Amino acid sequence: MEMRKVLLLVFGGLLAAVLLISPAQAVKPIIVEEETIRFDGTPVVDPDLSEACGFPVTVSTRGHIRVTEFRDKSGDTRLVTNHPSLSDTLTSPYTSIQTSDGGLDKFTENPDGTLLIFGTGIHLRVKGQVYAIGLWRLTIDLQTGELIDQEYHGRFDVLAPEIGETICSLLGP
Repeated sequence: MEMRKVLLLVFGGLLAAVLLISPAQAVKPIIVEEETIRFDGTPVVDPDLSEACGFPVTVSTRGHIRVTEFRDKSGDTRLVTNHPSLSDTLTSPYTSIQTSDGGLDKFTENPDGTLLIFGTGIHLRVKGQVYAIGLWRLTIDLQTGELIDQEYHGRFDVLAPEIGETICSLLGP
């Protein structure tokens, strides 16, 4: 799905910053960098959703993601956070639906060389009905880039087949 690609691009960019993270120390973190990534709502064809649904689907995203890096007093990066505030419009030849992505994502390097990504929020809500909400934890091996563990709590796995089926049924004839 195109939303997955956007998330992976954001995670990829943040991964580079997170590679500098050192183990947490018992000092108050200092905000050293805050960046806002903006999305202008330009529609793009989502090839994965289009294939899954059997008809063309475009996605346009408006809003921003605020990225903040926290460092300790010695200057080492402790934590990178990502605060999405996005509104997505998915459009088919039959209808359009709107959903949003909001919450908090945290990126922390563990002493064992893995990256922990923790996220919360609502990822699919249409006309007040929530289809994907909860939290997730992903663990990535920083040496290989391999996803080595994933946990989803609630109904949050936006890559789960039933979420794709739900989107297609909402967009279909």
